Amino acid sequence: MSKNISMRKPANQAWPLYKTDDAAWNAFASAAANIPRGFEVPMWIGGQEVKSGDKIKSLDPTNGEVFCLGQKATKEHATMAVEAALGAKEAWAALPLESRLQKFRDLEWILYERRYEFMAVAAKECGYIANEVGVEWAEMIDFIRFNSFWMYELSQTQMGDGPSETNIMNLRPLKGFTSGITPFNFPIAIGYNLPTVMAICGNTVVWKPSSDAPLTSWMLMKAIADAGFPPGVINMITGSGAVVMPQVLNHPELSALNFTGGYDTALDIGSVLYNKELRRPHFPRFVAETGGKDFMYVDKECDVWDVAACIIAGAFGRSGQKCSANSLVLPHRKIWPDLKAALLEQMKSFKVGDVLERSTDMGPVVNESAFNDISGFIERGLKDPKVKTICGGEFSKTKGFWIQPTLFEVDADAHELVNVEIFGPVTTVRVVDDVEHALRIIRSNTYKLTGAVWSSDENFLAKYVPILGEHAGNFYINRKTTGAVVDQQPFGGDGASGTNYKAGGAWYLLQFLSQGSVTRRHARVLRKPGQWGWMG
Repeated sequence: MSKNISMRKPANQAWPLYKTDDAAWNAFASAAANIPRGFEVPMWIGGQEVKSGDKIKSLDPTNGEVFCLGQKATKEHATMAVEAALGAKEAWAALPLESRLQKFRDLEWILYERRYEFMAVAAKECGYIANEVGVEWAEMIDFIRFNSFWMYELSQTQMGDGPSETNIMNLRPLKGFTSGITPFNFPIAIGYNLPTVMAICGNTVVWKPSSDAPLTSWMLMKAIADAGFPPGVINMITGSGAVVMPQVLNHPELSALNFTGGYDTALDIGSVLYNKELRRPHFPRFVAETGGKDFMYVDKECDVWDVAACIIAGAFGRSGQKCSANSLVLPHRKIWPDLKAALLEQMKSFKVGDVLERSTDMGPVVNESAFNDISGFIERGLKDPKVKTICGGEFSKTKGFWIQPTLFEVDADAHELVNVEIFGPVTTVRVVDDVEHALRIIRSNTYKLTGAVWSSDENFLAKYVPILGEHAGNFYINRKTTGAVVDQQPFGGDGASGTNYKAGGAWYLLQFLSQGSVTRRHARVLRKPGQWGWMG
């Protein structure tokens, strides 16, 4: 490629600090006040707004009222989106890389200028406080900037040359089209990254975002249109995945599926992608990030006040609706009384409330289905003689979907509160005799996403960090289990947590590129002396 583009390694975007920055808070509050109520969100197919006969309702989880309307796509809409992606593929893939990257610089500028609108919509639509959506927006901007930089860096890869050959690594888009399926819990960071990273690599995309975040998702499509992207590069369809995704997954030209969601859904997708009865012209790539039962082991040598603050932040940030949420705490028996006292003292000032109130620490859970699942765990825990309630345990959906942050102490190594992902503001404490006891519990869980250890004993850390770290894709020392930053902690886990391809690192892009080597031979088979024409 030509080099008429400046691509320096970006710095990470600073986070808006809404609790201390008055100007940022006022801009966020003003954007929230101007969100239209009942807006009908269209799909985006082939550069056009598309509506269907049936609608979905996205509810404001704070009050249970209709926030906006979305479209229930049909299988015909899914087919339209696939055809639009295939129709746009040749021209988009043929663009010089620098032209594609410049287009993403255009998009980046729009995403930055409209930052408060993006954050306000995600906060109201999904029930997240301002600081949470602020961090998420910054992560999304990092993804756009760093993915572009890494794509450029990969394109400059220098191959080894032989004595009579030169070699080039040709990084090509995948054949056919790609698809992304994204969740509600990070509708900006994950929602925007999964389709855009594939497009940065020269692919065209069919994107199915969560039905709980149609307006947040549509705002990306509006920004893409305003940035002047060619029609069909990214196409958004909304509604039931069970209705629309079979048309996408079974299409022979699907070359990659980028997914974040549940473990069982990932297995269902994989069974379709690699069904030998469907003879595809290529093996589709499958990138999956599913979930976690994320642990923290607390050694007897630690600062309990600091530990308690990080447990609370990791467990109850974003209402516990993070795959990296600290849902399992394994404290050493000797430290537990002091740690428990610190947790109870800090929870006294923890505020659950309206996400548009500046002092709020945690909002509601996203919808009624999530509420029912999470409250079911709480109800069973409250009745279980092996379970003690440390704090919380209350829930209500009279108006909105409210669950108080809940800490349970469980007197069992094998228990649903110890072993099952809850995906809500419920964290289990299992007091352990020592680190070996903790390891037996950790090894019994199949998720391997995030984990942490707390200790001020360097000898302990030197011995056990390599052992504990084997059970997490992202492992932290004296830190909370959440908050991976692009380029600093590329994110992902293995086991039941996914394929561990590490979003937020350069290697991630290779999942959406086809590598081709090109070799040119310079040697020749020459005439022997005496065979040259001029020598007769």
